[in-house]
Amino acid sequence: MKKLFYSVVLMSVLLVASCSDDDTVTNTNPQPDNEVVSGNITENTTWTNDRIWELDGKVYVTEGVTLTINPGTIIKGQQSTGSNASALIVAQDATLIADGSPSEPIIFTSSADNIEVGQTSGTNLDVNDRGLWGGVLVLGNAPGSFSGDAESVQIEGLPATEPGDYGGSTPSDSSGILRHVSIRHGGAIIGSDNEINGLTLGGVGNGTIVDHIEVIANVDDGIEFFGGTVDASNLLVWGVGDDAIDIDQAYSGTITNVVTIQENISDHALEIDGPEGSFEDAFTINNLTMFGDNSETIDGVSGNREYADFRDNAQGSVNNVYAVGFASGADVELDDQATSDNYAAGNLSFTNWEIVFPQGAGFFTTFKDTADSESTFADDSSDWTDGIVAGEETTGANLDVFAWTMANSEGAIDAGEVEAGTQTVSGNITEDTTWTNDRFWLMEGKVYVEDGVTLTIEPGTIVKGAQSTGSNASALIVAQGGTLIADGQDPSTPIIFTSEADNIALGETAGTNLDVGDRGLWGGVLVLGKAKGSFSGDATSVQIEGLPATEPGTYGGNDDGDSSGVLRYISIRHGGAVIGSDNEINGLTLGGVGNGTTIDHIEVVANVDDGIEFFGGSVDASNLIVWGVGDDAIDIDQAYSGTITNAITIQENVSDHGLEIDGPEGSFEAAFTINNLTMYGDDSATVDGVSGNREYADFRDNAQGSVNNVYTVGFLSGADLELDDQATSDNYVAGNLSYTNWEMVLPSGVNDVTAIWKDTAGMPSSFTTDASDWASSVTEGNQTTGADASVFTWTMSSLQSAF
Repeated sequence: MKKLFYSVVLMSVLLVASCSDDDTVTNTNPQPDNEVVSGNITENTTWTNDRIWELDGKVYVTEGVTLTINPGTIIKGQQSTGSNASALIVAQDATLIADGSPSEPIIFTSSADNIEVGQTSGTNLDVNDRGLWGGVLVLGNAPGSFSGDAESVQIEGLPATEPGDYGGSTPSDSSGILRHVSIRHGGAIIGSDNEINGLTLGGVGNGTIVDHIEVIANVDDGIEFFGGTVDASNLLVWGVGDDAIDIDQAYSGTITNVVTIQENISDHALEIDGPEGSFEDAFTINNLTMFGDNSETIDGVSGNREYADFRDNAQGSVNNVYAVGFASGADVELDDQATSDNYAAGNLSFTNWEIVFPQGAGFFTTFKDTADSESTFADDSSDWTDGIVAGEETTGANLDVFAWTMANSEGAIDAGEVEAGTQTVSGNITEDTTWTNDRFWLMEGKVYVEDGVTLTIEPGTIVKGAQSTGSNASALIVAQGGTLIADGQDPSTPIIFTSEADNIALGETAGTNLDVGDRGLWGGVLVLGKAKGSFSGDATSVQIEGLPATEPGTYGGNDDGDSSGVLRYISIRHGGAVIGSDNEINGLTLGGVGNGTTIDHIEVVANVDDGIEFFGGSVDASNLIVWGVGDDAIDIDQAYSGTITNAITIQENVSDHGLEIDGPEGSFEAAFTINNLTMYGDDSATVDGVSGNREYADFRDNAQGSVNNVYTVGFLSGADLELDDQATSDNYVAGNLSYTNWEMVLPSGVNDVTAIWKDTAGMPSSFTTDASDWASSVTEGNQTTGADASVFTWTMSSLQSAF
């Protein structure tokens, strides 16, 4: 094996030429300071986004070495063919960290591309410019099924004389991260009928992240999986000369949310081969949109432009598919007897397909088993496939996550398909309803979920409130007897409530134009239940704060086990619209909510009034974070009796208290519990003469409960934790209001924790001196108590480094 080398040479590039379909494409707008790389990378290396990196031939990331490519970096492959074709190859046991973002994708393209640093596309190349360099190959140690039951083999696309082994016995192998990466104009010919794929994944393990990948204008396949177990999501392939997605050698991962877009020369959207050896395994593809090409043949040459070909003992499942724009005669084919047998045995399956059939086409002309004349494949296809009219699809990929791609900017994804729609809602919801994550939902005024009705909000949905104040303030109100199922399910798909002014895009978790200083742009979310509270005059139920008395807003009752549904992984931002003098809507209002309700992983950011307020009720709540509200982060009233676990409060200059705790208003008494709390204060200077009190906590009006395992940091000198009235002081003395295990980073000028704890009642207790029994001073970062902050990485607060 010849010895390879790695060199870095600074050079000024000046390419002067013209471009045509028949000529070599050259760069007419060169940039200086390209950095040329070649040979082997033998030590950990970073490619930065302040220059263009140019591949001269094949560049290997060797075993044990990590190549990091910064977001926004552009890598160009020099034009060449045969054994000199430029490519990036990540060898077995090497690591590639290529982690871009929607605004700063990592771009692999040709040296002929006139794209410049800081840009996301050039102007001189288009989808018809193919084969101008090689591609990207990642080789891992995960299992595949190879001829002769070999454990590892040589990768397709590299000459047999060069190192290209892949495969092994480590399903969880990691080759690093490829995220928000665009690969363009590749597929250089290295031999007769042998070209490099856009992205080749050989034996890549499921410890690798492959997410948000675009391949454009490749001569051969777009993305090919040779065995391996890696999962891949949010893939887009446009205008390749062979198959968009190609699977071989018992690849066993899951591919989720895929768009394939054909041009005239394309072959299949999917080409699926099975195992080559005795080892067998199955792939899964979920949520696929296939855009075909039904244009006329150009100069007598065109690709097959088929939907899919399943062959060579293919095994797996393809689910939730939308296909449109294909030519008449395009088919989904079972190509050999072994594959036909797999279908009959249930080892190759299909569910929930919707196809806009070309003129004259239908189930029997589209679904073909060419191996078995007795097959029921065509007959069965109507069980999982609906023929629909374009624009009426209910399945397929979520196109909105591809807004960052060149394919989208070039209009390759139909504008009507990719444009984020907005559906306006107002008034009462009177029947079970689902808000889906494929559009924005804009609340105009107050939207009520009525008694007996369930509103389901899908994971990843963005709900916006129209900007308004007073009686027209927008808000979502779940009435007594109504149910809200707003379950984001996991950190990757939170449900977001925000203002219509927010420029957040579908598929994103944050916009770019609003921050924690933008408050009061809409109302908030109110949930009203039938659990007990302690109300003035011993009323059983009362009208909720934040709604005008003329509107339905009753809460309270006698059913502590009442359920109002599920609120999980929800972020509520920029709310708190003023509806009257000194009357604003909280971020999340929980009135008389029972402990049959799930409240978990909730964020409130930038609300004018309180972050989360509990008015009576018995619901437990966990993993709460409140940042930058204009009043109290967490407010408790009317004998709320639930347990709050793992909470973070983060003050800004305008904030009031981390906690404000009120007791019962009537004769019914009950106590709250707060466990594992971290409170971040704000000790900045007053802004324009206006700032909040920025206190730790205020306990008042006969407050009863316990606050345990608390860490505080960053508060002003003079900020206190106060017992505010005689009844509350008496509760402390009687043991009905208690504190355990507090660790406090003392503010500047404060020398003892007892200086923070104050009893301002007429007959004060020993509260201040007792504080040293449960509170101690610590230095920042050395705490042993407080909240587990690691569960909040999904939040806007974490993304914007609020803590």
